[in-house]
Amino acid sequence: MEYDKEKKEIRTTKILNELDKFTIEFIDIAKKFVDYVIVSGYVAILLGRTRASEDVDLLIPQMKKETFVDLWEKLKSEGFECLNTTNIDGAFSMLDEHAIRFAKGLPIPNIEFKIIKTDLDKHALDNKLKVILDDYFLYVSPIELQIACKLYLGSQKDLEDAKHLHDIFKDKINKGELLDFIKELDVKDRFDLMEEYGDTYRFRDVG
Repeated sequence: MEYDKEKKEIRTTKILNELDKFTIEFIDIAKKFVDYVIVSGYVAILLGRTRASEDVDLLIPQMKKETFVDLWEKLKSEGFECLNTTNIDGAFSMLDEHAIRFAKGLPIPNIEFKIIKTDLDKHALDNKLKVILDDYFLYVSPIELQIACKLYLGSQKDLEDAKHLHDIFKDKINKGELLDFIKELDVKDRFDLMEEYGDTYRFRDVG
């Protein structure tokens, strides 16, 4: 895996699995209508972590209703459906309050589609990284922010995601920026434990 910090690009030779193909298919449609960034667990999976996931989290900027309707109709024509509701107006209203989910054929896997709400969300979009997979590419959250957010979420799965990303990119990441996010999210103790215990780090260690 190659990470070019200047270009904000990660190049991987990963063999695409079904979750990757599903995500690429959805984003190939969505990106024509709205900007996006992938966050949370799928980032670690895309970058080599071996585990299952039921969903892929996408952050998007606020959309005009007309654009959302166009996106909805295009997704529908390609076999995607909203799991929350079949009503376009209802789905658009929901999007202001919480995520809505899209799937194709089966409820799992699905795309969790949500509006940017916080400064950290905005940072993820404004500073996204391009992950190149042969003829495809996807945009993901900056690694520094992703590690800190995973430590903040704090489940065993999240801690292992954080450790995976840290282990792979520790010689490439902006350590000052990582520590700023860790301080902002108040997860310094968890970060210190992750570095100290390495492969033996477990959720029970953080109490």
